[in-house]
Amino acid sequence: MESLLLELGGLPIHPLVVHAAVVMIPLAAVALLAGVILYRRIPQVFGVAVIIAWVAALSAFLASQSGEALAGEIGITSTHQQWGELMGQLTITAAVVSTLTWFIRRRGWKILSLIGTLTTLIAAPVLLVVVFLAGHSGAQATWGATLATATANLSESTQGTNVSELPAPTTADSITAESGGITLADVANHSTVDDCWVAVDGTVYDLSGYAPAHPGGDFRIAEICGTDATDAFRNQHGKQGSPNRTLAGFEMAPLTK
Repeated sequence: MESLLLELGGLPIHPLVVHAAVVMIPLAAVALLAGVILYRRIPQVFGVAVIIAWVAALSAFLASQSGEALAGEIGITSTHQQWGELMGQLTITAAVVSTLTWFIRRRGWKILSLIGTLTTLIAAPVLLVVVFLAGHSGAQATWGATLATATANLSESTQGTNVSELPAPTTADSITAESGGITLADVANHSTVDDCWVAVDGTVYDLSGYAPAHPGGDFRIAEICGTDATDAFRNQHGKQGSPNRTLAGFEMAPLTK
């Protein structure tokens, strides 16, 4: 089941399902509001709204499950994951409540009908807010680092910095030539997110500047800079393909004692 929710035609299914959720959930919220307000004049509107609410609930469930499957491969920011889970729970709850309200109204139970109506009137605006926050946090996780990098590159290109005046960077080759290899002591000298070296399984990787792009949040990278992060990386990702491929792209040199 997890593999079915991970990819479709070689592409991650989560972004595709999310498009359905961000359309259907606001539509369901607006339809439920209209259905409640217009019930006395056009009761059929509320029935249609209930159907839309269940379609939205299904899309929210698939978005949540596919997001968890994708997180298992590449990681995901905790903020986006929390808002996504809340969005799914509230959408399903709204669908259940609206269905019960529709049934109660047809039975003519006035007090229960009033309770269901008030609950629906509260739930619909809340859904609109939550789906916005879930979408916003997802957009930040996906595009935040890219935009920040593009802005930084543009700023550097317009400042006209004389490259010849900049100090030569410390590279794996220079350290290897001077000391015969990269040691944990060398790694420990690079312990900030802007100058971040880590050791994993006997290999040193340069993650400098990668923290903002990390799907699991920049604090995860900040915690391991300048350390042997083998246990932290394996406990989180194990042998998952995407994280290991991403890490391999930052390889510098073997770790020596």
